[in-house]
Amino acid sequence: MIEKPRGTVSLHLQATIWNVLPVPEKPWVVIEERNDETRQVSFLAYDYNEKKIIWRSSLQSEPWWINLVQVTLDFVFLKTFENTSNPDKTKWHALSLKDGKPLETVPEINSDHTNEVIQPFQYLEGEEDFNTVKFFVEKKLLVHPVFGIEYVEYADFIFISYYLGGSGMFANRLACFTKAGNLSWQDEIGMNLKGIGLNTFFLASDHLFFVKNKTELVTFGIV
Repeated sequence: MIEKPRGTVSLHLQATIWNVLPVPEKPWVVIEERNDETRQVSFLAYDYNEKKIIWRSSLQSEPWWINLVQVTLDFVFLKTFENTSNPDKTKWHALSLKDGKPLETVPEINSDHTNEVIQPFQYLEGEEDFNTVKFFVEKKLLVHPVFGIEYVEYADFIFISYYLGGSGMFANRLACFTKAGNLSWQDEIGMNLKGIGLNTFFLASDHLFFVKNKTELVTFGIV
């Protein structure tokens, strides 16, 4: 069964959720939050089982040109761009996963300890797979998806993220079907969008994660 809405966990933030990475072997995610008004980037660890923020951190030496790249068992790895006109000139930074404090020495990145994330396949309009999934959505929901669709099968379910409308006014919906093709639920996760996104949802540790309207992280368990 799929726990929605009873098992839904929702975290509302004031700024845009730019990136979300799961933490290996913990019911945590690390979130990159970007405030366009203050030009400040924050990183926070969130326990979705306990529904609480564990810590929030920022790098004072570089408040904006920085990205969340990787999370391991003990560390959060960040990358700054030292020359905005040359994206190849970068520098690594690290935070302690335990408390979010910056580390003076950046540990060696060990890719063996990253969590397995299942991301959807993206099919663009004009591709054969897009037409196949579009036909399925049209038949089941009586709507007409445009431009792009994201699709993945997991456990006993099919997850489809699709777009409606036209340029500058896209709506993004996420739908879940059983393998038999019956609709379990759907939600509108974006409105008045200027374009389509990539990886609008992902799955990890038997949980579905997606960002709704840019500032709300939603997750629930798939059992």
